[in-house]
Amino acid sequence: MHFELQQLNRLTFPHLPKCCGNCGWWQGHDDGWSTAEADHWNQVAEERFGRWGKLAFGDGRLLGMVQFAPSPLFARKLRAGPAGVDSVLLTCSLVAEPSLDSVRKSLVLAVLSELHEDGIDTVEAFCRLLPRQQDKGHFFEQDFLRECGFNPVRSSRGVQLMRLELGGVQPVYLPARRKRRGILRRLKRPAPVPVAFAAEEPAEAFPVPACF
Repeated sequence: MHFELQQLNRLTFPHLPKCCGNCGWWQGHDDGWSTAEADHWNQVAEERFGRWGKLAFGDGRLLGMVQFAPSPLFARKLRAGPAGVDSVLLTCSLVAEPSLDSVRKSLVLAVLSELHEDGIDTVEAFCRLLPRQQDKGHFFEQDFLRECGFNPVRSSRGVQLMRLELGGVQPVYLPARRKRRGILRRLKRPAPVPVAFAAEEPAEAFPVPACF
């Protein structure tokens, strides 16, 4: 199989399955968004960050996707939040079928490597504290994020915020990378000081977008 990763931007956006293309849940549109709303957000995300996700293809077929962007670009306010204003937030990831779960990990690891090269210091993600068989695969699983190096920050009512610090080896800064790093500073907005990690509470029903 010929395996290929591509950036999610306005050029590749049409390759998303319809349910993803119509989904503006993380951007604050619970029931989906119109074409005009999607076009506007996509334009802003691409102009400010260059892309807002990554796609995996196998022999021309879409195998999976992961969405990410600076956290201030997402309007959704989740319990266990807020995400840090300086962080890149991984929001959701889908694969075409359960047997392709390794594709999801390849996507996320590729994203983390890319963000590190871009000089991003912190990556965060929300997960649902549910048994694997009860989750529908739209939000990251706690075990999956732990395997990728994430650690818990705080939890509330079955939702947990997890964080990965990408510090360490200093990347080589090309002009485009300096620009992306500066985006996070320009997007800053006041946010409450993070609280200490709280004990996990029982999971409860939580709305999720549609799948493949």
